Amino acid sequence: MGKTTETDLLRILGPPSKKETKPDGTQVLRYNHTTWENPTLPGGYVLYGLFDKETEEIFEIILKDHVVQSYQFLR
Repeated sequence: MGKTTETDLLRILGPPSKKETKPDGTQVLRYNHTTWENPTLPGGYVLYGLFDKETEEIFEIILKDHVVQSYQFLR
């Protein structure tokens, strides 16, 4: 940490889902990733709809002066 810049992040991860600037000048970048799981019955039959399970993960990155200070995964 302390060497990766906002430009590096944008090049590697693309634009964030949300970007927020705090009053103290720090920036918070959030990358959301959603997956759907569908139950599969014996024989390979997939049940769509009622039993779908949605999982959302958020990767949050804190920047100060456009340099990464910290990051965390949220659910």
